[in-house]
Amino acid sequence: MNNRHALRVVNARFTELLGTAKEDDWELPTPCSEWNVRDLVAHVIGGHAMVTSLLTGEELVAAPGDTVEEWAARVERAAEGEGVLERVVSHPMFGELSGDALLMIRWGDVCVHTWDLAQALGVEFAPEPGLAEAALEWLVPFGPALGGSGRFGEGADPGPGADAFARVLAITGRGARPVAGAD
Repeated sequence: MNNRHALRVVNARFTELLGTAKEDDWELPTPCSEWNVRDLVAHVIGGHAMVTSLLTGEELVAAPGDTVEEWAARVERAAEGEGVLERVVSHPMFGELSGDALLMIRWGDVCVHTWDLAQALGVEFAPEPGLAEAALEWLVPFGPALGGSGRFGEGADPGPGADAFARVLAITGRGARPVAGAD
């Protein structure tokens, strides 16, 4: 899976879903227990700013009023930079890794948070075919460290026969959760 393409796909899905949110929806709780939709969006924007900074070497910080669309475009432009995939960067949680690996982690994070947003809004979300399998490539090796980081819920076994996205959700501490508002 091309990580630049995957980043564009998940950014588009997150932005599209966020575009359906009504004014009252910004205060809805998300599966990230301490975040509402507003906090989740701020996290995605902040992650885009951090990754853009790591890829470009510029010190960038999101400002109040910045939008997901603006930062998605910035991180996508940074990902297209000359030699960016081979560049070695120092991620605060994962340590030194290639720009390509950084992009994989970024789109994986946005993909999972798109599911979180969908849960808050009470709609269905499943990633495009192949994305969940590709996300597992980096999540499985890092899985045990995620729960202990304090940034993710404790991972769980999704059970026999679980599809790739159910495994992604389980590794990131989400488990199998019903769609919000569903009976």
